[in-house]
Amino acid sequence: MRPILLIIPFLLILCASFPFSAQAFWGTEHGNRPPLNFESGYDVNTVTTVTGQILSVLVGAERHNLQLEIEGGGTRMMVVLGPQWYWADYGVPLKEGDEVVVRGSKAQGQDGVIYILAQKITEIDQGVAVVLRDESGHPNWAGGVGGRGRSGGRGGGR
Repeated sequence: MRPILLIIPFLLILCASFPFSAQAFWGTEHGNRPPLNFESGYDVNTVTTVTGQILSVLVGAERHNLQLEIEGGGTRMMVVLGPQWYWADYGVPLKEGDEVVVRGSKAQGQDGVIYILAQKITEIDQGVAVVLRDESGHPNWAGGVGGRGRSGGRGGGR
């Protein structure tokens, strides 16, 4: 009986110190959570600029972030613009058929979809740009260093 009593605390300590899997860039597919971590997934090493036509604008209560489905160069991508409240306060009207230029961090989600976590988006016809993150990827809606919280957001034209 005594050896079992010694083994149990050892197993508990071993389990507590065992490293859990990191989910820094990848999200999880629990409930309505995205297949990519939209909050901390911005990677300056994957920043790219794409031009495309908006196929759909995805909003609604089931989504925290405003997303666009775009097609550019024969590739479909999801563009994540940040929280819907932020876009409502500082964004520009976007609709299906609009041409946009998006600069941001590109990644492939666990669902196989290509995502762009937008740093800046320009609506070509209006010539209006909205800066959503600083160059290091810190979101303007987060406040703090480099962020603006609920103020600021629009950048200059092209």
